[in-house]
Amino acid sequence: MPAANLIDLDDVVHHAGGKPILSVERLSLPPGRHGLLLGPSGSGKTTLLHALAGLLVPDQGRLSLLGHDLRAIGDAGRDRLRADHVGIVFQQLHLIHAVSIADNLRLARRLAGKAPDEKGLKELLIRVGLADRLNAVPADLSQGERQRVAVARALVNQPALLLADEPTSALDDANCDGVIDLLLDQAQLSGATLLVATHDRRLMSRLPVLLELAKPMERAA
Repeated sequence: MPAANLIDLDDVVHHAGGKPILSVERLSLPPGRHGLLLGPSGSGKTTLLHALAGLLVPDQGRLSLLGHDLRAIGDAGRDRLRADHVGIVFQQLHLIHAVSIADNLRLARRLAGKAPDEKGLKELLIRVGLADRLNAVPADLSQGERQRVAVARALVNQPALLLADEPTSALDDANCDGVIDLLLDQAQLSGATLLVATHDRRLMSRLPVLLELAKPMERAA
């Protein structure tokens, strides 16, 4: 029997300030099928990522993650599902600057209700090339190193789904390739499915486009 889809989505619409900011007819994502959510600014990519992670509930439509109806399971159910199965690399990295990078990862496990795993944490930092920086604070790191911390933090709870929001749009070509290499390599090593939301069309040479969004007003025109 084929594996169930990670994501199934039908007729999802969301509004902000009375205006449509997201409209998607259909999206399904089986395990292991990495890809892009591609679209310009204002097309709802970040809103869709937040909906997939259970951070918001769309105004209408069906959205399931690992077979769970995200609307039906309520806030507590969405929080638990996200903690157990979803890792997110936000566009703004949201690292905690007062503590070390190792403590950023420890806190991510603690907030998810996971037991400490010092061996796994150190192995993950080795994989992203930061084994010698585990006691550094984010301010001591380069932007590229901070992005590696954010990827490690997203993977520390061994998610099934890794979401990345505009990870390359401000980068030159060489650094763009480096970040996508990092995300793909770490997703593969962790057994996670990678879904990237971006307007950066350079990534089309690295990942298939699973969904191309337009601004809702453009769709309605």
